Amino acid sequence: MPDHQYVLTLSCPDRPGIVSAVSTFLAHNGQNILDAQQFDDVETNKFFMRVVFTAADLAVELSALQTGFTAIAERFGMVWQMRDRATRRRVMLLVSKSDHCLVDILYRWRTGELAMTPTAIVSNHPRESYTSLDFGAIVRPLHQHPSLVPAGVQGCKALSPGP
Repeated sequence: MPDHQYVLTLSCPDRPGIVSAVSTFLAHNGQNILDAQQFDDVETNKFFMRVVFTAADLAVELSALQTGFTAIAERFGMVWQMRDRATRRRVMLLVSKSDHCLVDILYRWRTGELAMTPTAIVSNHPRESYTSLDFGAIVRPLHQHPSLVPAGVQGCKALSPGP
């Protein structure tokens, strides 16, 4: 894996020229695209893109790339983020009573396959549902009664690890 890989994620109203503007910006700043994925939601007319890139010719600081990309983001009305791929993402896991998916995610995290830092595990079932698991993260019960759903959503936001 090349050094200093970065990830750009973005969404904006769909229109011609987005892919060209992004790839041209990266090329002009000495970056090489390693992976690019895009999706156009025709129902909402929104465009989504994720690009993984690294320095090809020039060692450019992430902050300089972010500053330079701002003009393109403004032109296309983008909501975007550009980050160093080596920085572990802080995540909150929302789970149901069945533990097979949670076990898989935690296993992949512990073996290093998932580069993340779990900060909370939120469930709509009591902690006793997971007594056989060693989480290494905080478990918060989230009540599932329909009248409590708005409070539960606010509770998740309060627990959110943020960016």
